[in-house]
Amino acid sequence: MKCHKTRLFVLFVALTTILLLNTNISAQNTVTKTEIINGANLIDMQGNIVNAHGGGFIKVGKYYYWIGENRRKGVFVSCYRSTDLINWEFRGDLLTRLSHKELDKANIERPKVIYNEKTRQFVMWMHYEYGPDYRYARAAVATSSDIEKPFTYLKSFRPFNNMARDCGLFKDENGSAYFFAAARENYDMILYQLTDDYLDVKEQIITLWPGGHREAPALVKRGNYYFMITSGCTGWAPNQAKYAFSKLIAGPWSDLKEIANATTYESQSTYILPIEGEKTTSYLYIGDRWDGKQYFNSSYIFLPLDFKNDSTMELNWVDKIQPDVKTGEIKQITNRYQ
Repeated sequence: MKCHKTRLFVLFVALTTILLLNTNISAQNTVTKTEIINGANLIDMQGNIVNAHGGGFIKVGKYYYWIGENRRKGVFVSCYRSTDLINWEFRGDLLTRLSHKELDKANIERPKVIYNEKTRQFVMWMHYEYGPDYRYARAAVATSSDIEKPFTYLKSFRPFNNMARDCGLFKDENGSAYFFAAARENYDMILYQLTDDYLDVKEQIITLWPGGHREAPALVKRGNYYFMITSGCTGWAPNQAKYAFSKLIAGPWSDLKEIANATTYESQSTYILPIEGEKTTSYLYIGDRWDGKQYFNSSYIFLPLDFKNDSTMELNWVDKIQPDVKTGEIKQITNRYQ
């Protein structure tokens, strides 16, 4: 009997220790953070890893929303929100395999969302594939009246019969919206203007750098210039990012210029986020660090973009950043890459 009680006591101590360890780990994960550590696992406010790869950002009221890929358990697109760009709260799944019959065997990549003031709808554009390979190469569209609620899937198609793979979405200051996507087996990047309701393509504007073999486009406007960052096409492996600029979105665009290092700090571009504050407007390069062998080990980097003049962009490595959304400033900590 004594031995039996001793074993029960030891078991009780062991279980209590495990429970306390798990509680401590959970508390550490959900504690309010003050900085973004580049390349580290990004944990949301519920203690889970953020799954929002290939994503885009949109500000609604006081919140920044991060809409991106989530490939777990039949989910395609998930939504997170933050007031400071550091602490992210999971808000729900926007698109799943059950959202529409056309999504039963689909693969969704690089979702981006913009808001249409006329229709009062949030509109999502994305890259659509059906089955295990990339033969379909279509754009797809979905809408919702609430950024945090499930989207209604509308359709997939090839814009003007062009392939559409890695893609992006951009809303200009005058309300005009544009979709851009890799076409012709990724050898061309084509820019389209959308219809007034943002649900279809209105015009094929320009083919950027024909034969350039670019993907992962991210577009922003700063001052009088549009800038686009793209990557090369090397599968999951990182490569040298390049950028170009233009005074008109329809061109002419400059030649491609190298930015960052030979692997873009082991990342691939997904978005350029302006942080408009009381003192200044800063710009964040947001990239995915892919793990081709284990997708869910992939992570993110958030790096400040520097502008030496109106048309020269630079991207330097820092280990950590502390964005201040009130002032628009970004504090940078350390510099590991040369």
